[in-house]
Amino acid sequence: MSGNDRGFTLIELLVAVSLTAILLASLYSVFFSVAGAGTRAREEAVRNVEAGRALERMASEVRSAYARRGSPVTFFKTGKVRSNSTVSFTFFSYPVQAGDAPKSDLMAVSYSIERDGGRRHLLKEVWSPYLGEKMSFRVVEDIKGFEVSLFNGKDWSKAWDSELEGSVPRAMTVKMTLASGEELAMTTPTMIR
Repeated sequence: MSGNDRGFTLIELLVAVSLTAILLASLYSVFFSVAGAGTRAREEAVRNVEAGRALERMASEVRSAYARRGSPVTFFKTGKVRSNSTVSFTFFSYPVQAGDAPKSDLMAVSYSIERDGGRRHLLKEVWSPYLGEKMSFRVVEDIKGFEVSLFNGKDWSKAWDSELEGSVPRAMTVKMTLASGEELAMTTPTMIR
């Protein structure tokens, strides 16, 4: 073979093919990790929007909360289960009529944490205080914490019972910690006293 007719040796071809394979594998890996990060970011954004909507809906319900001392159907109560708050109260909503029950715009709602394996979800239960049949569903999935604080006009507290206090609180603050560690908070006054 003369110097001008020389081609690539087998070793050179194997090295070139190996380098090309390594480069393609790393590009493939980078592409799919970026695509996966985009999917996770979208899922997190959807979870944040759901949590924000849940807090807005809860604020609307709290603004129309109603309890009267001595009434068997109206109440406003909070408590703790493990390290998370629970809150249950009656509020005015759109009129609902079912069967022989009196037509009423008074509804009851309860928010609490539901455990599912190692995950926690914000559970909402809604019912007519006249009928008692509850409908429950998850409002926000996969959260770390749910904390309620109540204002009586002077001080904030973690517990409330309208039978003892004589009315609903003047305001309520809710802090929800999402699985990502992000904390959302909402403070709203009650409008009916």
